[in-house]
Amino acid sequence: MAYAAYSERWGSSLRGIAPRRRPVFVVMDITVPSRDACPVRRALAHGSGAGILRCVPLPHDRLVRLEVHLPLGQEAAVMQCVIGCVPCGQIGPVRTWDEHLTHHGLAHGH
Repeated sequence: MAYAAYSERWGSSLRGIAPRRRPVFVVMDITVPSRDACPVRRALAHGSGAGILRCVPLPHDRLVRLEVHLPLGQEAAVMQCVIGCVPCGQIGPVRTWDEHLTHHGLAHGH
């Protein structure tokens, strides 16, 4: 049987450690033809640092709106990825995470 005893003051082990900063994320709306939604999703999943939050089909227009979650500063890389995948599409507004939640009727992400 092992026995361990130690004495430690609360917080003493945290001295000298810098607090971690929360990464800042934004949400970008991208609208593409329905037939091109799958290649765009696959391309974004491979290495762009972005993730698909929602896929909203717009069947009357034969379009799909993708809500893409990405780190701040990666907007150009995501746009380049989309432009390389599809011949046409629309890149909508870039919102902060809090603006995105407010847009969907939620108060805060905190």
